[in-house]
Amino acid sequence: MKKKILSTSVVVAAFLAASILPATVNAAVTIVNKDVGGQKLKVKLFGYSQITAESGNGLGHSATDEKNDLRFGADRVRLGYKLSLGKAFSKLQIDFNKTDSSSNPGQADEIIKDAVVGYKFDQAASFKIGQFKTPVGMDFNTSGAKLDVTKRGMEKKLVLERSAGAMLSGRKIGGIFGYDVGIFNPATRSAAVGDPDSLKSAATEHGAPGNDYAYALRGMVDWQKLHVEVSYGKSGEAAGSKYATGTRDADYSVWDIGASYKWNDLTLKGEYIAGSDVKGVNGQDETVWYLHAGYRFTPMLEGVVRHYQARYEKGAVTADLGNTYLGLNLFLNQSSIYQARVQLNYVIASGDDGWGANSYVKQSGVVTKGYADNVILLQFQVGF
Repeated sequence: MKKKILSTSVVVAAFLAASILPATVNAAVTIVNKDVGGQKLKVKLFGYSQITAESGNGLGHSATDEKNDLRFGADRVRLGYKLSLGKAFSKLQIDFNKTDSSSNPGQADEIIKDAVVGYKFDQAASFKIGQFKTPVGMDFNTSGAKLDVTKRGMEKKLVLERSAGAMLSGRKIGGIFGYDVGIFNPATRSAAVGDPDSLKSAATEHGAPGNDYAYALRGMVDWQKLHVEVSYGKSGEAAGSKYATGTRDADYSVWDIGASYKWNDLTLKGEYIAGSDVKGVNGQDETVWYLHAGYRFTPMLEGVVRHYQARYEKGAVTADLGNTYLGLNLFLNQSSIYQARVQLNYVIASGDDGWGANSYVKQSGVVTKGYADNVILLQFQVGF
């Protein structure tokens, strides 16, 4: 008990200490801005680091796991560039936190988050090809530097993640409408698709690039302060090399609806995502929804509350897990709030929590991950 109180005190003390640091972070740096052959060439560098401190029983993997005391780490260590030459554009983003991870079939190495080239015809049509985020999931398609809480949500395991492919997009059509339509290699970065270990085999026949593919589409409306989007995606023969006729031969499909609304200092959000035939297993389904409210009490301080609810179903087996985030966001540079900030969250687990026989995380086949017990999370982010 004394050790746990000490861990909590250290996290809170770190949060308070960070609040008095000077805010001197600037926006992305333009390193090239000139005419080349009659076209404007612009190159911008960007990057950020998210350093974390965590403590709590939810960090363990069992009731007897003692690796749940204060620990330090990093969620993201990113660096990249954005380039435009007339209507042509390119983007590269790497994450040094992924240097020890190899690639899945049809994807670039894990260190590469985005590698894109494209051409913007006009607002209604922009084409890109490369590796990038598939357009399923409102919160997933929010930059990691702009999340309302310290961690990606429980729904992240159900999206199609990043994949190599091509996509046509449009924004602000008629002032309010937008869309994305893309085709990709099988979404092997997704936790809901395939088995990454077995998929690395060159002998894979099912759910492999060139044999199968994924596709996704999204429509959205932005009207004044309201944003609404609906998306759908599918990845073929999602069981990968564990393909078995009749039990593990399904395509993974997922649909999502999300909305956000901002009124003065109040922000409201909600999202629902449903995945069917997870890992290509017929009848193995998972859903996640969340509701979020944030209020900016001062230009420097925002309070947030977010509740996630996940459900797993396979035949007669069901399980539920809830994670409620109570948090504070401290903006060290109020003119550019995501360049320097500190986030503190206390996460409360509910439902089939813990590590007993009926716990959510103990269910065979479940991919949606949440905390099975309470945790405290602190993140300090600085970027440019």
